[in-house]
Parts: sequence; structure tokens; C-alpha cells
Amino acid sequence: MAEETTDVLIVGGSMVGLAQALFLARQGIRAVLVERHPEISAHPRAQAASPRTMELMRALGLEDAVRAQENPYAQYGDILQAESLAGAELGRFDGPFRHDPNEVGTTGWTLIGQDRFEPVLRARAEELGADVRFATEMTGFEQDEDGVTAVLRDLRPDGGRGEYRVRARYLVAADGSRAPVRETLGIGRHGQGVFGGQMNVIFHADLDPYVAGRTFFLCFVNNDRVKGVLGKLGGDDSDRWVLAPSLPPGASHREFAAEDCVRLVRDAVGVADLPVEVETATSWEIAAWVADRFRSGRVLLAGDSAHVMPPTGGFGGNMGVQDAHNLAWKLALVLRGHAGPELLDSYELERAPVAEFTVDQGVIRYLQRSGLDEAAAARHRPETTVLFGHVYRSGAVLGEGGPDDGAPVEDPTVPSGRPGTRAPHLPLVRAGKETPLHDLLDGDFWLLAGPEGAQWEAACTAAGGAPAVSFHRVGADEPRGTAEAFLSRYGVEASGAVLIRPDGFIAWRARELPSQPATALSTALDTILSRTRA
Repeated sequence: MAEETTDVLIVGGSMVGLAQALFLARQGIRAVLVERHPEISAHPRAQAASPRTMELMRALGLEDAVRAQENPYAQYGDILQAESLAGAELGRFDGPFRHDPNEVGTTGWTLIGQDRFEPVLRARAEELGADVRFATEMTGFEQDEDGVTAVLRDLRPDGGRGEYRVRARYLVAADGSRAPVRETLGIGRHGQGVFGGQMNVIFHADLDPYVAGRTFFLCFVNNDRVKGVLGKLGGDDSDRWVLAPSLPPGASHREFAAEDCVRLVRDAVGVADLPVEVETATSWEIAAWVADRFRSGRVLLAGDSAHVMPPTGGFGGNMGVQDAHNLAWKLALVLRGHAGPELLDSYELERAPVAEFTVDQGVIRYLQRSGLDEAAAARHRPETTVLFGHVYRSGAVLGEGGPDDGAPVEDPTVPSGRPGTRAPHLPLVRAGKETPLHDLLDGDFWLLAGPEGAQWEAACTAAGGAPAVSFHRVGADEPRGTAEAFLSRYGVEASGAVLIRPDGFIAWRARELPSQPATALSTALDTILSRTRA
């Protein structure tokens, strides 16, 4: 049986797997991705890219490309609630904001389904060298101390390459909530379990007479026959829609014949004899759980393989993208020998507590429909905190000692600047042009110094180039207000500095200039990257 080699094998070609391939390719790591389905799914599933996900896309130069593919009705933003599309209106509420109203993030939500987002991720990943193989199934794998050997099967109608082996140094399982890789590894899961199900029915029908000139992004319908969400998938001249009705626990789309789907659509629209053509249907569980471990040896779990949450809030798929982003720079440095393999231990230490917190926030929002008990209501946190307030504690973060409540988040509208938190947004000036800080974070470490921290630049040079540490002195070209904001948000003096990781999180902070800044920076890097010097 033929065998080939790769640094990273990614199993699963949905949003998280494609993001993993893209982030690795941007780091110069050419991964092989395998997906058993022949093509990207036609179903929207996740309906939006969060501000944090869009911040990552901006750094890759993809914000405009993603926005260009968003749902044509995203321009309307708000969400209609009604008994049915043709029935009584029950109210409206604002959808996600295009721009962050709290000015915590660099950008805002993009209302784009996975069916539109995933092709953008795939195209850019392949441009950067990722090897993406749809219609390819992993039928088994074994791991040892040095890597993973996987057996792949080509599922193309002509049989293609047949069955063959790939030897990878690491395997990333982004294979969804059914998680066959996690199951094979014997990794359990914990959480509240299954709440119910959701079905997607893509159909064609002329609904313009029942839209009746109203503008909305989505329509939530609620009557005694169907509860779900209606959304248009095409532009003004399209008759292609999706209905996402709720299902009871254990139910599946396989129990619904075409005529059953037609009935559901008619009940949602409120027109008993509506002509409907069903294109396709699928379903999934609405559940809440987190894997007991995110890693087993050379295999790492990401996305729904590691955590599943209700769709309310739009956190699930976006959490998976951020798993991939957290993991990519660490894998790249370990694979190049610029970091010790222990750096990968920080992945679970950082992402598992955030997953526990975010799953709980998704559950709280899901149960709000039927009323929350006092304890659950007290745990509710604002969306901005859920998206941007993560606090990491691991060997890849140099803590400062002192009191620590152990909370997985802090309020990012009043940032502490402490190591382990996302670097607060700053409008920097680079080459005479205003550039948001997070636009710069596409692969390197960055050292930001205060107005009196010019000596830190020589420290960055002395640290060497593996990995490179880019330097910026805040206040050299920025107005005074920006320099003052840096000192306040990051908690440093005018001569101090902060080291920002490639994923945009603060790794280390020197509140003021030490006597030997080069030694202090080099020691911090060695500790963060789990490496020893001869």
C-alpha cells in the first residue's frame, strides 16, 4: 500500500478543518485535509462569522472576500418574529452588528452561512499550498511517539487512488460532533446532553407575495405546527430558501419524506396550498457537551469534535475557528523546531476552560425562551465578553502572580492587559497609515513598547529570528491619545512593553524597562515556547 508523508493531517473539511488548513498554510505548513463528502455542503448551518472570526479574516486579508459572499439579505440585519410568514407579526429584534458598538473588536459580525464561508476558506488555503482532498475518507489510524499513520480511501466514483497510507507528525480531528476520531481514542465527554434536534430544508418557492415588501435577515416562525427559522438563500430574483424547524430529541430528517418537508414549509409560510419544491434536507442534534480531553498524544481535537453547544448566540462554529487559530501557530513552531513539543500542552489548558464557559453561555441563551432559573440567569455574560474576554492560563503565558479568581473571562470593555488576555484593540500607525493592531497579527510575535521604550527594539533584534519578534513603539507616530490608551489598557509605564503572541493574546508584560531588556525578553520567549538553550 502506497505511503506518503505530511506534517499535519486534518480530518474533516467543514468550517473548522478548512480554517485549520488555512491558518497552517499561512504559517508555511502544508497540511493534507481529507473530507469524506464529495463537496462542501449546500446547507448554511452556522449563519454568521463573529467579530473575533472576522478579526482573524482581516489579518489574512480576507475580510472583503468574506463580506462579498454574505447573505444578500444581511443588509437588513434585523430579525422578524411571526406566527408564520403570512401570519401575524409578533415583533422584531436587532440582529448582529456589522461594527462592534463597544469598540473592543476591529470589526463586526458578517451574516454568512457556512455554505458561503467555507469556499472562501478553501480557496485561500489552497492558494497558500494546503492539499485539500474531498471524497477521501480516513478508515483508520495508529499513532506512536513520532507521529500518526492513517489509512485513507479515495471515494471518487472511479476509485481514484484506492486505499493508501499517510504518515503525519500530527493529526487534527475536525470531524464534527459525531467525532469518530475522538471515539476511537476513547475520549469521553461531559455536559448537559441533548436538548432536541434541528433540521434544514432547502426548498424553492415564490414567497414574495408573503414577504410583502418587508425587509429582514431571518424570520422566526412559531405556531402549533412548526417552530423554526426561515431565511432566503439567494438575491431578489431567487426563489431558494431554507427552513430550519426544531425537532424533538432523537428525531432525524430521515423520518421526513418529501411531502412531510413540504408540509413543514407550508406551515411555516402559512399557506396551505403553496407550491414547494424540496431540494435537500439534513438534521443535527442541539446539544451541550465538552470533551474530557482535547489531546491524545499526536492527535488534537478541534471544533465540534471537542465541544458542542446550542446554536443560539452563534458561538459554536466560531469557537472552532478560534481553536484552529490557537493551534496553528503552536504546531508551526514545534514542527520547525523553534519550540519544544510541550508548547502543545497549552492548547487544551487554554481552550478547554473557554469551551466550558462558552457552552454554558450558549445553553443559557437557548433556555431563555422557556425562562431561566436564578442561578443560570446570574451566569449570563454579554456577547462582547463571550467573544473577546477569554483568559488563558498555561505555560505559553507568563503569569504575574498575585490574586487570580480563576475566571475563564474578564470584561474586555475594561481590559486589564494582563498576560493571557486578548491584546486590546489599538489604532496604530504603520508606514504613515492607521492600522488596527490585530491587522498585524498574521504569524509573528509582536513587542509593543510605550513612548519611552525605544531600547526594546534592540532587545527584539537580540532575541534572534526563530521566531521573529516584530517591534512597534506606541507614540512614535501615533497621537498622544493612542499612547495614553496603550498605557492604560495594557497596564504598563511609558518605558514598559508587552509581548503579543501570533494569536493576538498577551504572553508577557514588563510594566517598565528592566535593567537588561534583551535578557528579559529572551528568557520570556524561552519559557513561553518550552525551549532550553545550550
